[in-house]
Amino acid sequence: MYKTFGFKDNVYLGRIAEIEFSIPREGEYAYLLGNFNAFNEGSFRMKEKGDRWGIKAELPEGVWYYAFSIDGNFMLDPENSEKAVYKRLSYKFERTVNVAKIFSGEKFYHSPSLIYAYSLGDSTYIRFRALKRTAKRVFLVLDQKYEMRRKTQDELFEYFEAVLPRKEELEYYFEIHTADEIIDYGDFKVDFNEQKEMFKPPTWIFERVFYQIMPDRFANGNPENDPHNCMDLVISHHGGDLEGIIKKLGYIEDLGVNALYLTPIFESMTYHGYDIIDYFHVAKKFGGDEAFEQLVDELKKRDIKLILDGVFHHTSFFHPYFQDILEKGKESKYRNFYRIIDLPVVSKKFLKVLHSNKSWVEKYQKLKKFKWNYESFFSVWLMPRLNHENSEVRKFIRTVMKYWLERGADGWRLDVAHGVPPDVWREVRKDMPNDAYLIGEVMDDARLWLFDKFHGTMNYPLYEALLRFFVYEEITAEEFLNWLELLSAYYGPAEYTMYNFLDNHDVERFLGLVGDKRKYFCALTFLMTYKGIPAIYYGDEVGLENMDISSMEISRAPMEWNAKEWDKEILKTTKELIKLRRGSKALQKGIFKPVTFKDKLLVYRRALNNENILVAINYSKKKQHLSLSFPFEVLFQSGLFDRVNIQLGPFSSITIKEL
Repeated sequence: MYKTFGFKDNVYLGRIAEIEFSIPREGEYAYLLGNFNAFNEGSFRMKEKGDRWGIKAELPEGVWYYAFSIDGNFMLDPENSEKAVYKRLSYKFERTVNVAKIFSGEKFYHSPSLIYAYSLGDSTYIRFRALKRTAKRVFLVLDQKYEMRRKTQDELFEYFEAVLPRKEELEYYFEIHTADEIIDYGDFKVDFNEQKEMFKPPTWIFERVFYQIMPDRFANGNPENDPHNCMDLVISHHGGDLEGIIKKLGYIEDLGVNALYLTPIFESMTYHGYDIIDYFHVAKKFGGDEAFEQLVDELKKRDIKLILDGVFHHTSFFHPYFQDILEKGKESKYRNFYRIIDLPVVSKKFLKVLHSNKSWVEKYQKLKKFKWNYESFFSVWLMPRLNHENSEVRKFIRTVMKYWLERGADGWRLDVAHGVPPDVWREVRKDMPNDAYLIGEVMDDARLWLFDKFHGTMNYPLYEALLRFFVYEEITAEEFLNWLELLSAYYGPAEYTMYNFLDNHDVERFLGLVGDKRKYFCALTFLMTYKGIPAIYYGDEVGLENMDISSMEISRAPMEWNAKEWDKEILKTTKELIKLRRGSKALQKGIFKPVTFKDKLLVYRRALNNENILVAINYSKKKQHLSLSFPFEVLFQSGLFDRVNIQLGPFSSITIKEL
């Protein structure tokens, strides 16, 4: 069941509720799952309370979806009859879950919190929320009245917005027109300089376009590094290393990207590196610490930023701390470093197979069938889960992150961030330099993870909308716009610092999903002209294809370095869009103004100071007329554009500058 214990103000999110979730106690351990943590174990561990498991969580008002995990088994709430099928294409989740409706009962709401009142670029944004179908019109009242635009809606609420020229401070109230009366709401005052102190992302991120690299799959710069005794679980190592990246920096510069995100580079048993054995040394298979120092030096010369992948939800089974528990049992000083259920952590039969002469593939498959006495990432024995309630674990995380920032990294992408308690990331954030970009892997609603935890997250909710509109065509242009505007209402200024992508190492390549270059160019145009920090996944720029293999590995084909095999049209288009993005302040920090979202035609403006850019994407099979009654310069075009008749061809896009 869930109970609401009250509501309080939050300087970032406005009104939030304190909710207790509980379930009759059974099993050894329990977790609360929900769309606030992508239904992932780890972040909301429940406590024993008599004959029940219970936990308190703070959530913004609205409809939330939840369930429980008991000993790793998905469980519905037996005391809540309200259920729904919750589906997310972005992380392949579709299950019946419980519904929690969190609502104070007040029809109208505004507070001068960060997502409801902020300044960014040359504009000031004021938002107002109303229970659905209660407000006909809403006006923002200053020295004059401004009618607020009906921006978006979710299951319970409608959101209204007014955008003003940038203000330093503001005094205002709202005039609400209902079916029966006119209501004056509030008397508010905001100092936007104080608001600015609550949202201070690194200034360098706005002008960046990221390029994600899996080092093993990119380029082999030194074959002498190639591993010989690693755990080849599904696909063997390909020998890529940091020296390979160094040798390809000319290519990377020519592409136009100016920031790199590398998947884990530390000592591990696998090619992907998400099972870390040593957090303080770069893997020898990647060239070791010396190669990292050289890479950092070369990147600094080129003003290319670097963020690393931090894996702190779990470690490798072979990490020295876990091996100490394996050896010493209850006498190990690291016993509380992990989520140990019982001792010994594995059986003698398990150890016999582990130390046998069988190949790693054979060992791994056999070991999967044994029972082990510790919590692990997705029930994989190789990745035991850390105990984040342990202060030593928290200290360890901060120490590792600071260590590599001091050695030249510019930020971190934190793996399975939604599987680590939010307060851990709040502690981490306080201990990091202000200019370090921190993004979390949060695969669903990110509101609990922003502002005082991360500057942004990997924008899976946006990716979900991209899949539904561009790939599966499940939603209309109008519904796509509502999705975009809802994320804007939820995230406030943080939507400008989210890490946006079409694909990455955990999902299928977008080009393969749409199966048509014209469609891919439409989606890529959107990515490069929308709010947030855009990212390219290695190989996308040359048309690298998905592999015919398991879904976890499908997008991890080795980079193709034979230029004869490249799709030159995709490469040219990608370069043009990256150049467009980097050269436009309006695209980086400008206001987003929807013009037309109808019949698969997306038209919107991005504006900052005197720079006005209009983007039109025709995602239909027919020509679409554009209303362009002003002089303009074409900055980018994919597909057909009839300038005489002002028509955009099927599956075409155009980006123009208003003169």
